[in-house]
Amino acid sequence: MLRRVACAWGLFRLPGLALTVLGAIACSGQVGSTGSGISGNGGGGPASGSGGVSVTPAGSGGSGVGGNGGIGGNTTAPFSPAAGAFRRLTTSEFRNSVTDLLGPVTIGEIEPDSWSAGFATVGASEVSLSATGVEKYQNVIDAMTTEVFANTARRDQLVGCVPANAQDSACFRSYITRFGRLAWRRTLTTAQIDRYVQLAGSLSTTLGDVWQGVRQTTNALLGSPYFLYRAERGKPTPADAKVWAYSSFEMASRLSYFLTNTAPDALLLGAAERDALATAAGVQAEAERLLAGAPGRRSIGTFATELYRLEVVAARAKDATRFPQYTPALKDAIVREVPAALQALLLDDNASAMSMFTNRSTFVNLELARLYGLPTAGLTTTSWTRVSLPADGPRAGILGSAAFLGLNATQLEGSPTNRGKFLREQVFCQTIPDPPPDVSTNLPDPPAGVILTKREKLAAHEVKPTCAACHSLMDPLGLPMENFDAIGQYRATDQGKTIDVSGDVDGVKFVGPAALGDLLSKNEEVMSCMVRNVYRFATGRHESPGEERVIADLGAKFKTSGNKMRGLMLDIVTSDGFRLVAPGM
Repeated sequence: MLRRVACAWGLFRLPGLALTVLGAIACSGQVGSTGSGISGNGGGGPASGSGGVSVTPAGSGGSGVGGNGGIGGNTTAPFSPAAGAFRRLTTSEFRNSVTDLLGPVTIGEIEPDSWSAGFATVGASEVSLSATGVEKYQNVIDAMTTEVFANTARRDQLVGCVPANAQDSACFRSYITRFGRLAWRRTLTTAQIDRYVQLAGSLSTTLGDVWQGVRQTTNALLGSPYFLYRAERGKPTPADAKVWAYSSFEMASRLSYFLTNTAPDALLLGAAERDALATAAGVQAEAERLLAGAPGRRSIGTFATELYRLEVVAARAKDATRFPQYTPALKDAIVREVPAALQALLLDDNASAMSMFTNRSTFVNLELARLYGLPTAGLTTTSWTRVSLPADGPRAGILGSAAFLGLNATQLEGSPTNRGKFLREQVFCQTIPDPPPDVSTNLPDPPAGVILTKREKLAAHEVKPTCAACHSLMDPLGLPMENFDAIGQYRATDQGKTIDVSGDVDGVKFVGPAALGDLLSKNEEVMSCMVRNVYRFATGRHESPGEERVIADLGAKFKTSGNKMRGLMLDIVTSDGFRLVAPGM
């Protein structure tokens, strides 16, 4: 089969040299079969095949309005692994990785993430990098190394030796071997080390400054596709010619970026060098170590940040006249709350993951406590305190968070339709199609002198067949959250009328957002969707039909464990779906 790869070719040109240091910086799509692979600045790296093809989202349990995308596709079919991929580092992965390598640095604007199936980790393998994006990486990398090398103490600590002159290949080799291993997340080949040692010497001579030669060589290492991309193709297994396995170095990257949102640490790379990640037991041992440390908290934080699109919340403005309290400090608090609350709930408390819809415990600072109507004594903008929300209040779990409520709202008001659509697509894993192109999504203005609540306006959808099919699934889930405005602030009335917060989940009636959260926490489809979402986030792809059996098994274990997130993550990384890959052709 001929497979297509989309690449944007960028050049990281170094002063006074014709040598091109950065080759195929931007590739996207599934790893195919034959081809030259990522050349990565010379020297026969491990990725020898490069073809590619875009991935089409595949819901396993059905599509269309109300199609159940939860667990329950063709689970009787035999397992077959998905293809490998070139996956560009997401924005947060890039920032964490360079900070681990260089220390605290100012990181400029890079190409924004692409999103698919609700996750940047999935979109990272589906969209190629623009020419502007290539230039952004070049500029950001150059600015970061300039900052580090301008500080003598930081420079010396980074390099680990002081090159005597442009011919000090021993110092160059020591630095390139160590830094390159961490940056490229694997041991460099002898040919690659030799090439970069030669580059450092040539640059030092050309620039007349040995430290600038080392800095520009650092730029080349960080500008390589081996740093900016995760090339995960796998290798043949003796037991089954139809299935390949990810190498230990590939598994190290997969584990680390899933569980810590950054590059593998030295211990994980050491395990990869010993080929200790070739077995499920070896993978589990390292996964448990990562989850036990502080970086392991990032797994939950990053999952929540991506699923609930917190970067959109951080960037979205609200009407300043209507919401003068929506200051940058409040916005920062809103974005920070969800990851902190879920990390404490799912990792520290080891509570059921389904309790994220009912949990009354969260974290607030001064601004967020004011928004939620909680006591503010002793709180400041920078102090964060775990608090309990009122047991009889309407605010509970993720549905009561200002992040969720503000995400699914306009600058002026909340959107019941958007809130319901988010729940259907991201919490139930169902598909709601876009409205037909000839249908206006704007609600008509009421007659002069008539004042209607949002519920009364949306009732117009019930009498239009082109609208009713979808809105009957979305609006009954979103309208019970009408007590919360565009920034997640509580309100009792709409247009002077008491807000009706009754709703319906597929025929089950309820009243209020807390009751909705309780129903979601017990819903089998929601439970199945959560497993599917974590699996997508972990693997960085839409699941293939051949993975349905794996996902079903994960769902069964998840339910048996009491829906514990830590157990689900460990089950995922040791599963065939995470460790095995389709053969290259």
